[in-house]
Amino acid sequence: MELSIRYTNIIYAVLLSLALGQNQLDKEGPYGSKTVISNTNDGSKVLLDKTIPILDIVELSISNKNSNFASIGDELIIKVVASEGIVTKKMLINGKEVNHLDLTDNQFYASYFFKSSDNDGIVDFEINFSDSSGNQGQVVKSSTDGSYIIFDKKPPSDFTTGPVISEGGNIIADSWNSTNTHLSVNVPIDKSDTTLINGELQVCAKIGANKWENISQKIKITPEDLGINKSIIIKEIIIESITGFKESETIDIKAIIKDIAGNEKKGAPSKNKIIIDQTLPIISRMTIESSNGYPSKAKIGDEIIIRFQADEKIQNPTFTIYGKETTAENKEGFIWTVAHVMQNSDPEGEIKFSHTPIIDIQGNPAIPIRKKNNDTVIDTTLNFENGNKFTGNWKYGTINGFGRYTWDGIGTYKGNWLDGKKHGQGIMVWDDGSKYEGGWALDEFNGDGTYYYSNGDIYIGEWKKGEKYGKGVFSWKSGDVYEGYWVEGKRSGIGMMIMQSGEKWAVRVLDLPD
Repeated sequence: MELSIRYTNIIYAVLLSLALGQNQLDKEGPYGSKTVISNTNDGSKVLLDKTIPILDIVELSISNKNSNFASIGDELIIKVVASEGIVTKKMLINGKEVNHLDLTDNQFYASYFFKSSDNDGIVDFEINFSDSSGNQGQVVKSSTDGSYIIFDKKPPSDFTTGPVISEGGNIIADSWNSTNTHLSVNVPIDKSDTTLINGELQVCAKIGANKWENISQKIKITPEDLGINKSIIIKEIIIESITGFKESETIDIKAIIKDIAGNEKKGAPSKNKIIIDQTLPIISRMTIESSNGYPSKAKIGDEIIIRFQADEKIQNPTFTIYGKETTAENKEGFIWTVAHVMQNSDPEGEIKFSHTPIIDIQGNPAIPIRKKNNDTVIDTTLNFENGNKFTGNWKYGTINGFGRYTWDGIGTYKGNWLDGKKHGQGIMVWDDGSKYEGGWALDEFNGDGTYYYSNGDIYIGEWKKGEKYGKGVFSWKSGDVYEGYWVEGKRSGIGMMIMQSGEKWAVRVLDLPD
Protein backbone atom coordinates (compact mmCIF):
# COMPACT_ATOMS: atom_id res chain seq x y z
CA MET A 1 0.00 0.00 0.00
CA GLU A 2 2.79 2.42 0.93
CA LEU A 3 4.60 1.64 -2.29
CA SER A 4 1.51 2.31 -4.34
CA ILE A 5 1.07 5.74 -2.81
CA ARG A 6 4.69 6.56 -3.51
CA TYR A 7 4.39 5.69 -7.21
CA THR A 8 1.21 7.62 -7.42
CA ASN A 9 3.01 10.77 -6.15
CA ILE A 10 5.78 10.33 -8.68
CA ILE A 11 3.33 9.98 -11.57
CA TYR A 12 1.49 13.10 -10.36
CA ALA A 13 4.72 15.08 -10.28
CA VAL A 14 5.57 13.98 -13.84
CA LEU A 15 2.11 14.89 -15.10
CA LEU A 16 2.32 18.25 -13.40
CA SER A 17 5.70 18.84 -15.00
CA LEU A 18 4.34 18.06 -18.47
CA ALA A 19 1.38 20.34 -17.88
CA LEU A 20 3.53 23.29 -16.87
CA GLY A 21 6.31 22.84 -19.41
CA GLN A 22 9.99 22.45 -18.82
CA ASN A 23 10.70 22.88 -15.13
CA GLN A 24 13.56 24.13 -13.17
CA LEU A 25 13.84 22.36 -9.83
CA ASP A 26 15.37 24.56 -7.23
CA LYS A 27 14.85 22.84 -3.93
CA GLU A 28 13.50 19.79 -2.23
CA GLY A 29 9.78 19.64 -1.52
CA PRO A 30 7.52 17.10 0.12
CA TYR A 31 8.20 13.59 -0.88
CA GLY A 32 11.62 14.57 -2.29
CA SER A 33 10.20 16.92 -5.03
CA LYS A 34 11.65 20.41 -5.96
CA THR A 35 10.09 23.93 -6.27
CA VAL A 36 9.26 24.78 -9.91
CA ILE A 37 10.03 28.27 -11.50
CA SER A 38 8.30 28.38 -14.88
CA ASN A 39 7.80 30.66 -18.00
CA THR A 40 4.36 31.88 -18.96
CA ASN A 41 2.45 29.65 -21.33
CA ASP A 42 1.38 32.73 -23.49
CA GLY A 43 4.89 34.02 -24.03
CA SER A 44 4.46 37.22 -22.02
CA LYS A 45 7.34 38.63 -20.05
CA VAL A 46 8.55 41.74 -18.27
CA LEU A 47 12.02 43.23 -18.76
CA LEU A 48 13.74 45.41 -16.26
CA ASP A 49 15.39 48.49 -17.97
CA LYS A 50 17.64 50.54 -15.72
CA THR A 51 19.62 52.30 -18.58
CA ILE A 52 19.15 56.05 -18.67
CA PRO A 53 18.89 57.36 -22.28
CA ILE A 54 21.36 59.98 -23.45
CA LEU A 55 21.61 62.28 -26.45
CA ASP A 56 24.75 61.36 -28.36
CA ILE A 57 24.46 64.25 -30.85
CA VAL A 58 22.88 67.67 -30.41
CA GLU A 59 23.75 69.97 -33.35
CA LEU A 60 22.70 73.57 -34.02
CA SER A 61 22.48 75.12 -37.48
CA ILE A 62 21.24 78.53 -38.62
CA SER A 63 20.10 79.91 -41.99
CA ASN A 64 22.23 83.05 -41.41
CA LYS A 65 25.48 83.01 -43.41
CA ASN A 66 27.33 83.63 -40.14
CA SER A 67 27.03 80.26 -38.40
CA ASN A 68 26.93 81.61 -34.85
CA PHE A 69 24.51 84.52 -35.36
CA ALA A 70 20.84 84.95 -36.03
CA SER A 71 18.58 87.86 -36.84
CA ILE A 72 14.84 88.33 -37.32
CA GLY A 73 13.48 85.80 -39.81
CA ASP A 74 16.42 83.38 -39.58
CA GLU A 75 15.66 79.68 -39.02
CA LEU A 76 17.32 77.68 -36.23
CA ILE A 77 17.41 73.87 -36.58
CA ILE A 78 18.32 71.56 -33.69
CA LYS A 79 19.19 68.01 -34.77
CA VAL A 80 19.23 65.22 -32.14
CA VAL A 81 20.51 61.62 -32.21
CA ALA A 82 19.79 59.54 -29.05
CA SER A 83 21.45 56.38 -27.73
CA GLU A 84 18.15 54.47 -28.03
CA GLY A 85 14.57 54.94 -29.07
CA ILE A 86 12.92 57.99 -27.54
CA VAL A 87 9.17 57.94 -26.88
CA THR A 88 8.53 61.15 -25.06
CA LYS A 89 10.22 64.43 -26.00
CA LYS A 90 9.63 68.12 -25.34
CA MET A 91 11.74 70.87 -26.91
CA LEU A 92 11.88 74.50 -25.81
CA ILE A 93 13.65 77.35 -27.65
CA ASN A 94 13.78 80.74 -25.94
CA GLY A 95 11.24 79.37 -23.46
CA LYS A 96 8.74 78.50 -26.19
CA GLU A 97 7.72 74.93 -26.93
CA VAL A 98 8.35 74.02 -30.57
CA ASN A 99 7.17 71.15 -32.71
CA HIS A 100 9.55 68.37 -33.59
CA LEU A 101 9.84 65.95 -36.48
CA ASP A 102 10.91 62.34 -36.00
CA LEU A 103 13.36 60.96 -38.55
CA THR A 104 13.77 57.51 -36.88
CA ASP A 105 12.90 56.21 -33.41
CA ASN A 106 16.15 57.74 -32.06
CA GLN A 107 16.61 60.75 -34.41
CA PHE A 108 14.52 63.92 -34.46
CA TYR A 109 14.86 67.66 -35.02
CA ALA A 110 13.07 70.94 -34.30
CA SER A 111 12.85 74.19 -36.29
CA TYR A 112 12.39 77.76 -35.00
CA PHE A 113 12.05 81.12 -36.78
CA PHE A 114 13.27 84.14 -34.83
CA LYS A 115 10.84 86.99 -34.19
CA SER A 116 11.16 90.60 -33.13
CA SER A 117 9.80 89.61 -29.71
CA ASP A 118 12.84 87.37 -29.02
CA ASN A 119 15.48 88.76 -26.69
CA ASP A 120 19.00 89.55 -27.86
CA GLY A 121 21.79 87.29 -26.63
CA ILE A 122 22.73 83.61 -26.60
CA VAL A 123 19.77 81.48 -27.62
CA ASP A 124 18.44 79.20 -24.84
CA PHE A 125 17.07 75.77 -25.61
CA GLU A 126 15.99 72.76 -23.54
CA ILE A 127 15.33 69.14 -24.48
CA ASN A 128 13.32 66.85 -22.16
CA PHE A 129 13.05 63.19 -23.15
CA SER A 130 12.43 59.61 -21.94
CA ASP A 131 12.71 56.12 -23.41
CA SER A 132 10.02 53.47 -23.85
CA SER A 133 10.52 52.22 -20.28
CA GLY A 134 9.86 55.65 -18.90
CA ASN A 135 13.46 56.30 -17.95
CA GLN A 136 13.87 60.07 -17.95
CA GLY A 137 17.02 61.36 -19.59
CA GLN A 138 18.95 64.26 -18.11
CA VAL A 139 17.69 67.60 -19.49
CA VAL A 140 19.97 68.88 -22.27
CA LYS A 141 20.63 72.61 -22.61
CA SER A 142 23.75 72.72 -24.80
CA SER A 143 25.09 71.26 -28.02
CA THR A 144 27.43 68.30 -28.01
CA ASP A 145 30.04 70.13 -30.11
CA GLY A 146 30.04 73.33 -28.04
CA SER A 147 28.37 75.44 -30.74
CA TYR A 148 25.92 78.21 -29.86
CA ILE A 149 23.75 80.84 -31.53
CA ILE A 150 23.63 84.54 -30.68
CA PHE A 151 20.41 86.36 -31.57
CA ASP A 152 20.93 89.99 -32.57
CA LYS A 153 18.05 92.12 -33.81
CA LYS A 154 19.55 95.56 -33.17
CA PRO A 155 20.69 97.33 -36.37
CA PRO A 156 23.88 99.43 -36.51
CA SER A 157 23.65 103.04 -35.37
CA ASP A 158 22.54 105.84 -37.69
CA PHE A 159 25.36 107.39 -39.69
CA THR A 160 26.05 109.81 -42.50
CA THR A 161 28.30 108.74 -45.35
CA GLY A 162 31.56 110.67 -45.17
CA PRO A 163 33.30 112.86 -47.77
CA VAL A 164 33.45 111.74 -51.40
CA ILE A 165 36.68 112.82 -53.08
CA SER A 166 37.60 112.77 -56.78
CA GLU A 167 41.15 111.54 -57.25
CA GLY A 168 43.64 111.13 -60.06
CA GLY A 169 44.49 113.92 -62.50
CA ASN A 170 43.26 117.42 -61.65
CA ILE A 171 41.46 117.19 -58.32
CA ILE A 172 38.63 119.69 -57.92
CA ALA A 173 36.33 119.46 -54.91
CA ASP A 174 32.84 118.10 -55.68
CA SER A 175 33.65 117.61 -59.36
CA TRP A 176 34.18 114.64 -61.68
CA ASN A 177 36.25 115.79 -64.66
CA SER A 178 37.91 114.24 -67.69
CA THR A 179 41.20 113.62 -65.84
CA ASN A 180 39.88 111.85 -62.74
CA THR A 181 40.44 108.10 -62.42
CA HIS A 182 38.45 107.16 -59.30
CA LEU A 183 36.35 108.32 -56.37
CA SER A 184 37.30 107.79 -52.74
CA VAL A 185 34.21 107.26 -50.55
CA ASN A 186 34.75 107.53 -46.79
CA VAL A 187 32.46 105.47 -44.55
CA PRO A 188 32.49 106.01 -40.74
CA ILE A 189 32.61 102.77 -38.70
CA ASP A 190 31.19 102.93 -35.14
CA LYS A 191 33.99 102.35 -32.66
CA SER A 192 31.73 100.97 -29.93
CA ASP A 193 29.77 98.45 -32.03
CA THR A 194 31.75 95.19 -31.99
CA THR A 195 28.94 93.41 -33.87
CA LEU A 196 30.24 95.19 -36.99
CA ILE A 197 33.38 93.02 -36.95
CA ASN A 198 33.08 90.53 -39.82
CA GLY A 199 30.05 92.43 -41.02
CA GLU A 200 30.10 94.22 -44.36
CA LEU A 201 29.54 97.53 -46.10
CA GLN A 202 28.58 98.49 -49.63
CA VAL A 203 28.57 101.79 -51.55
CA CYS A 204 25.55 102.94 -53.58
CA ALA A 205 24.98 105.84 -55.97
CA LYS A 206 22.24 107.48 -57.97
CA ILE A 207 21.97 110.29 -60.49
CA GLY A 208 18.93 112.54 -60.52
CA ALA A 209 15.61 110.71 -60.14
CA ASN A 210 17.11 107.30 -60.94
CA LYS A 211 17.12 104.47 -58.38
CA TRP A 212 20.00 103.77 -56.04
CA GLU A 213 22.37 101.13 -57.39
CA ASN A 214 25.37 99.31 -55.94
CA ILE A 215 28.72 100.58 -57.21
CA SER A 216 31.00 98.51 -54.99
CA GLN A 217 31.34 94.92 -53.90
CA LYS A 218 30.44 93.87 -50.36
CA ILE A 219 33.47 94.77 -48.27
CA LYS A 220 34.30 92.97 -45.01
CA ILE A 221 34.67 95.05 -41.85
CA THR A 222 37.72 94.13 -39.79
CA PRO A 223 38.54 94.88 -36.13
CA GLU A 224 41.00 97.52 -37.34
CA ASP A 225 38.17 99.39 -39.09
CA LEU A 226 36.33 100.27 -35.87
CA GLY A 227 36.46 103.98 -35.16
CA ILE A 228 37.85 105.07 -38.56
CA ASN A 229 36.55 106.44 -41.85
CA LYS A 230 37.04 103.43 -44.11
CA SER A 231 38.01 104.56 -47.61
CA ILE A 232 36.39 102.72 -50.54
CA ILE A 233 37.80 103.23 -54.05
CA ILE A 234 35.31 103.38 -56.94
CA LYS A 235 36.97 103.13 -60.37
CA GLU A 236 36.16 105.34 -63.33
CA ILE A 237 34.58 102.57 -65.40
CA ILE A 238 32.05 101.97 -62.61
CA ILE A 239 31.29 105.65 -62.06
CA GLU A 240 30.63 106.32 -65.72
CA SER A 241 28.35 103.26 -65.88
CA ILE A 242 25.90 104.69 -63.31
CA THR A 243 22.43 105.06 -64.80
CA GLY A 244 21.89 108.61 -66.01
CA PHE A 245 25.58 109.53 -66.18
CA LYS A 246 25.90 112.61 -68.38
CA GLU A 247 27.29 116.09 -68.44
CA SER A 248 26.09 118.54 -65.75
CA GLU A 249 24.29 115.86 -63.73
CA THR A 250 24.98 115.29 -60.02
CA ILE A 251 26.03 112.01 -58.37
CA ASP A 252 24.71 111.20 -54.88
CA ILE A 253 26.67 108.66 -52.83
CA LYS A 254 25.70 106.68 -49.73
CA ALA A 255 26.83 103.54 -47.90
CA ILE A 256 25.00 100.57 -46.36
CA ILE A 257 26.41 98.78 -43.30
CA LYS A 258 25.44 95.30 -42.07
CA ASP A 259 26.55 93.80 -38.76
CA ILE A 260 27.65 90.19 -38.42
CA ALA A 261 24.06 89.04 -37.84
CA GLY A 262 22.89 90.72 -41.04
CA ASN A 263 21.09 93.69 -39.48
CA GLU A 264 21.23 96.52 -41.99
CA LYS A 265 21.53 100.29 -41.68
CA LYS A 266 21.36 102.59 -44.71
CA GLY A 267 23.49 105.65 -44.14
CA ALA A 268 22.40 109.14 -45.05
CA PRO A 269 23.95 110.33 -48.36
CA SER A 270 27.27 112.15 -48.22
CA LYS A 271 26.87 115.89 -47.72
CA ASN A 272 28.99 116.64 -50.78
CA LYS A 273 27.60 115.81 -54.20
CA ILE A 274 29.73 115.18 -57.27
CA ILE A 275 28.99 117.30 -60.35
CA ILE A 276 29.82 115.72 -63.71
CA ASP A 277 31.80 118.03 -65.98
CA GLN A 278 34.00 116.36 -68.58
CA THR A 279 33.72 119.01 -71.27
CA LEU A 280 37.15 120.16 -72.37
CA PRO A 281 37.55 123.94 -72.70
CA ILE A 282 38.12 125.19 -76.21
CA ILE A 283 40.75 127.89 -76.69
CA SER A 284 40.36 130.00 -79.79
CA ARG A 285 41.91 133.06 -81.38
CA MET A 286 45.16 133.10 -79.44
CA THR A 287 47.01 136.07 -80.92
CA ILE A 288 50.12 138.13 -80.21
CA GLU A 289 50.65 141.73 -81.29
CA SER A 290 52.76 144.73 -80.41
CA SER A 291 51.85 148.27 -79.40
CA ASN A 292 54.21 149.34 -82.20
CA GLY A 293 52.67 151.13 -85.17
CA TYR A 294 53.36 147.91 -86.98
CA PRO A 295 51.66 145.24 -84.78
CA SER A 296 53.93 142.51 -86.10
CA LYS A 297 57.05 144.49 -85.11
CA ALA A 298 58.40 145.54 -81.73
CA LYS A 299 61.24 147.59 -80.28
CA ILE A 300 62.55 148.11 -76.79
CA GLY A 301 59.80 149.62 -74.64
CA ASP A 302 56.92 148.34 -76.78
CA GLU A 303 54.25 146.28 -75.04
CA ILE A 304 53.53 142.82 -76.30
CA ILE A 305 49.91 141.64 -75.81
CA ILE A 306 48.86 137.99 -76.00
CA ARG A 307 45.11 137.47 -76.28
CA PHE A 308 43.06 134.32 -76.31
CA GLN A 309 39.47 133.30 -75.77
CA ALA A 310 37.99 130.31 -73.94
CA ASP A 311 34.46 128.98 -74.35
CA GLU A 312 34.00 128.67 -70.57
CA LYS A 313 35.54 129.76 -67.27
CA ILE A 314 39.14 128.64 -66.79
CA GLN A 315 41.78 128.71 -64.09
CA ASN A 316 44.35 131.52 -64.39
CA PRO A 317 47.17 130.22 -66.61
CA THR A 318 50.75 131.47 -66.25
CA PHE A 319 52.68 132.60 -69.34
CA THR A 320 56.45 132.74 -69.58
CA ILE A 321 58.09 135.25 -71.94
CA TYR A 322 61.89 135.28 -71.97
CA GLY A 323 62.07 133.84 -68.48
CA LYS A 324 59.54 136.22 -66.98
CA GLU A 325 56.34 134.65 -65.62
CA THR A 326 53.08 136.55 -65.96
CA THR A 327 49.61 135.43 -64.89
CA ALA A 328 46.96 135.88 -67.56
CA GLU A 329 44.18 138.33 -66.72
CA ASN A 330 40.51 137.92 -67.51
CA LYS A 331 39.54 141.27 -69.01
CA GLU A 332 36.00 140.63 -70.16
CA GLY A 333 33.78 137.63 -70.72
CA PHE A 334 36.02 134.70 -71.56
CA ILE A 335 38.78 136.85 -73.09
CA TRP A 336 42.21 136.70 -71.45
CA THR A 337 45.30 138.83 -71.94
CA VAL A 338 48.99 138.71 -71.06
CA ALA A 339 51.25 141.78 -71.30
CA HIS A 340 55.04 142.03 -71.55
CA VAL A 341 57.19 145.13 -72.08
CA MET A 342 60.18 144.46 -74.27
CA GLN A 343 63.50 144.80 -72.44
CA ASN A 344 66.97 145.45 -73.69
CA SER A 345 67.92 142.02 -72.39
CA ASP A 346 65.32 140.28 -74.53
CA PRO A 347 66.88 138.48 -77.51
CA GLU A 348 66.25 139.73 -80.99
CA GLY A 349 64.04 137.75 -83.29
CA GLU A 350 60.60 136.11 -83.12
CA ILE A 351 59.09 136.46 -79.68
CA LYS A 352 58.60 133.05 -78.09
CA PHE A 353 56.30 132.26 -75.16
CA SER A 354 55.00 129.26 -73.23
CA HIS A 355 52.23 128.72 -70.72
CA THR A 356 50.99 126.32 -68.10
CA PRO A 357 48.17 123.94 -69.15
CA ILE A 358 44.89 125.74 -69.69
CA ILE A 359 42.35 124.09 -67.41
CA ASP A 360 38.71 124.94 -66.74
CA ILE A 361 37.42 125.50 -63.22
CA GLN A 362 36.28 121.85 -63.04
CA GLY A 363 39.76 120.56 -63.86
CA ASN A 364 39.34 119.70 -67.56
CA PRO A 365 42.42 120.54 -69.65
CA ALA A 366 42.14 122.13 -73.07
CA ILE A 367 44.55 119.50 -74.38
CA PRO A 368 43.45 115.95 -73.48
CA ILE A 369 45.73 113.88 -71.33
CA ARG A 370 46.36 110.16 -71.32
CA LYS A 371 45.02 108.54 -68.20
CA LYS A 372 46.15 105.17 -66.99
CA ASN A 373 44.45 102.82 -64.55
CA ASN A 374 46.25 99.54 -63.94
CA ASP A 375 48.37 100.26 -67.02
CA THR A 376 45.28 100.43 -69.26
CA VAL A 377 44.79 103.64 -71.24
CA ILE A 378 41.22 104.78 -70.67
CA ASP A 379 41.42 108.26 -72.20
CA THR A 380 43.27 108.62 -75.45
CA THR A 381 43.68 110.54 -78.68
CA LEU A 382 43.32 108.61 -81.93
CA ASN A 383 44.22 109.85 -85.42
CA PHE A 384 42.68 107.89 -88.28
CA GLU A 385 44.10 107.43 -91.78
CA ASN A 386 41.09 109.19 -93.34
CA GLY A 387 41.89 112.37 -91.42
CA ASN A 388 39.33 111.88 -88.67
CA LYS A 389 40.36 112.38 -85.04
CA PHE A 390 38.94 111.25 -81.69
CA THR A 391 39.85 112.29 -78.16
CA GLY A 392 38.11 110.75 -75.17
CA ASN A 393 37.03 107.54 -73.49
CA TRP A 394 37.63 104.23 -75.25
CA LYS A 395 36.12 101.22 -73.49
CA TYR A 396 35.21 97.67 -74.46
CA GLY A 397 37.00 98.11 -77.79
CA THR A 398 34.92 101.11 -78.95
CA ILE A 399 34.00 104.69 -78.07
CA ASN A 400 32.16 104.86 -74.74
CA GLY A 401 31.71 107.74 -72.33
CA PHE A 402 32.71 111.31 -73.14
CA GLY A 403 34.71 112.28 -76.19
CA ARG A 404 35.31 114.64 -79.10
CA TYR A 405 35.24 113.34 -82.66
CA THR A 406 36.21 115.36 -85.74
CA TRP A 407 35.25 114.16 -89.23
CA ASP A 408 37.56 115.61 -91.83
CA GLY A 409 35.57 117.96 -94.06
CA ILE A 410 32.29 117.38 -92.19
CA GLY A 411 32.36 118.71 -88.62
CA THR A 412 32.98 118.01 -84.94
CA TYR A 413 30.92 116.33 -82.21
CA LYS A 414 31.65 116.87 -78.52
CA GLY A 415 29.61 114.93 -75.99
CA ASN A 416 28.63 111.50 -74.72
CA TRP A 417 28.91 108.20 -76.59
CA LEU A 418 27.51 104.70 -76.24
CA ASP A 419 29.12 101.82 -78.12
CA GLY A 420 30.47 104.08 -80.85
CA LYS A 421 27.27 106.13 -81.30
CA LYS A 422 26.42 109.65 -80.20
CA HIS A 423 24.20 109.10 -77.17
CA GLY A 424 23.23 111.45 -74.34
CA GLN A 425 24.03 115.16 -74.34
CA GLY A 426 26.29 116.56 -77.03
CA ILE A 427 27.07 119.32 -79.51
CA MET A 428 27.59 118.80 -83.24
CA VAL A 429 29.07 121.62 -85.34
CA TRP A 430 29.16 121.16 -89.14
CA ASP A 431 31.70 122.83 -91.38
CA ASP A 432 28.88 124.61 -93.26
CA GLY A 433 28.09 126.60 -90.09
CA SER A 434 25.06 124.65 -88.86
CA LYS A 435 24.98 123.40 -85.28
CA TYR A 436 22.91 121.11 -83.03
CA GLU A 437 23.05 121.19 -79.25
CA GLY A 438 20.95 118.83 -77.13
CA GLY A 439 19.98 115.20 -76.62
CA TRP A 440 21.01 112.23 -78.75
CA ALA A 441 19.96 108.60 -78.96
CA LEU A 442 22.08 106.22 -81.01
CA ASP A 443 23.35 108.87 -83.46
CA GLU A 444 19.97 110.63 -83.84
CA PHE A 445 18.60 113.87 -82.37
CA ASN A 446 16.38 112.91 -79.44
CA GLY A 447 14.75 114.78 -76.57
CA ASP A 448 15.22 118.53 -76.14
CA GLY A 449 17.59 120.24 -78.52
CA THR A 450 18.39 123.35 -80.53
CA TYR A 451 19.33 123.36 -84.21
CA TYR A 452 21.05 126.38 -85.72
CA TYR A 453 20.72 126.32 -89.51
CA SER A 454 23.54 127.67 -91.64
CA ASN A 455 21.11 130.19 -93.18
CA GLY A 456 20.31 131.75 -89.77
CA ASP A 457 17.06 129.89 -88.98
CA ILE A 458 16.74 128.32 -85.50
CA TYR A 459 14.56 125.51 -84.09
CA ILE A 460 14.25 125.04 -80.33
CA GLY A 461 12.17 122.13 -79.10
CA GLU A 462 11.62 118.40 -79.00
CA TRP A 463 13.10 115.74 -81.27
CA LYS A 464 12.47 112.07 -81.93
CA LYS A 465 14.50 109.73 -84.14
CA GLY A 466 16.29 112.66 -85.74
CA GLU A 467 13.12 114.62 -86.61
CA LYS A 468 11.31 117.54 -85.02
CA TYR A 469 8.59 115.83 -82.98
CA GLY A 470 6.48 117.41 -80.25
CA LYS A 471 6.42 121.01 -79.04
CA GLY A 472 8.84 123.48 -80.58
CA VAL A 473 9.59 127.00 -81.72
CA PHE A 474 10.92 127.74 -85.22
CA SER A 475 12.45 131.17 -85.85
CA TRP A 476 13.21 132.28 -89.39
CA LYS A 477 16.09 134.60 -90.09
CA SER A 478 13.49 137.08 -91.35
CA GLY A 479 12.11 137.41 -87.83
CA ASP A 480 8.92 135.36 -88.27
CA VAL A 481 8.27 132.76 -85.54
CA TYR A 482 6.07 129.68 -85.34
CA GLU A 483 5.18 128.13 -81.97
CA GLY A 484 3.37 124.81 -82.03
CA TYR A 485 3.59 121.08 -82.51
CA TRP A 486 5.51 118.90 -84.94
CA VAL A 487 5.14 115.36 -86.26
CA GLU A 488 7.93 113.63 -88.17
CA GLY A 489 9.63 116.92 -88.95
CA LYS A 490 6.51 118.77 -90.15
CA ARG A 491 4.29 121.30 -88.43
CA SER A 492 0.99 119.73 -87.37
CA GLY A 493 -2.03 120.72 -85.32
CA ILE A 494 -2.77 124.06 -83.69
CA GLY A 495 0.03 126.61 -83.50
CA MET A 496 0.79 130.33 -83.27
CA MET A 497 2.37 132.47 -85.97
CA ILE A 498 4.18 135.60 -84.82
CA MET A 499 5.19 137.84 -87.67
CA GLN A 500 8.16 140.17 -87.73
CA SER A 501 5.66 143.02 -87.63
CA GLY A 502 4.33 141.74 -84.30
CA GLU A 503 1.08 140.48 -85.76
CA LYS A 504 -0.10 137.16 -84.23
CA TRP A 505 -2.70 134.60 -85.14
CA ALA A 506 -3.59 131.03 -84.25
CA VAL A 507 -3.43 128.52 -87.07
CA ARG A 508 -4.17 124.89 -87.65
CA VAL A 509 -1.67 123.38 -89.99
CA LEU A 510 -1.22 120.02 -91.67
CA ASP A 511 1.96 119.08 -93.45
CA LEU A 512 3.01 122.65 -94.16
CA PRO A 513 6.47 123.08 -95.66
CA ASP A 514 9.22 124.10 -93.27
